[in-house]
Amino acid sequence: MATTAVEAIDHFINARGFREGETFSFASLQIRHPHHDELRAVLKQMGEDGVIEDASEGVYKMTMAGYAKYFGAPPSEDDTINAIMTEIGTRGIKAGKSFIWAPVQESLTLKRFREGDLKPALEKIFANRWLEKASMPGFYRLTDAGFTALNTGNAG
Repeated sequence: MATTAVEAIDHFINARGFREGETFSFASLQIRHPHHDELRAVLKQMGEDGVIEDASEGVYKMTMAGYAKYFGAPPSEDDTINAIMTEIGTRGIKAGKSFIWAPVQESLTLKRFREGDLKPALEKIFANRWLEKASMPGFYRLTDAGFTALNTGNAG
C-alpha cells in the first residue's frame, strides 16, 4: 500500500493509463490508501491544477492536461503507424505472409495505444496498401509495399 495519498493516486493513474475523458471513482482509490481526508485533499488540488475534474459525486475525469502530465502528449497518427509497422517488423513477418492482428493489437495496447489510436492508423496503412485483409477474419497480410516501407524506414 502506498505511504501517501499522492503516491497512491499517482500509482493508480500510471498503472491504468487513463486518457482524457476516462473516469475513475473515489472508491477505487480507497482500496489503495485508507486515509480518505488525505485522498480528498490531493484530489481537490488535482482539480485546482486542471489535472482532473469532477464528473459526478465521487467520480473523477482525467483532463487532457492530466494525461499530458502523467504520460506526455497522446500519440500522433504517424507515431501510431510507426508503432504498428515496427511491431509487425519485430515479429519477423515477411511480404505476402498472413498474421493474426490480436497479438499485435494487445502488444500495442500495453504500450498505451488505444483503439481510438489504432483504427485511423490502420485505415491509413490499408490506404497505403502496406497491409491487406487476409482470407480469415482477424488476419492481415503484409504486402510487398508494406515490407519495403518497413525496410526503408518509410512507414509513417
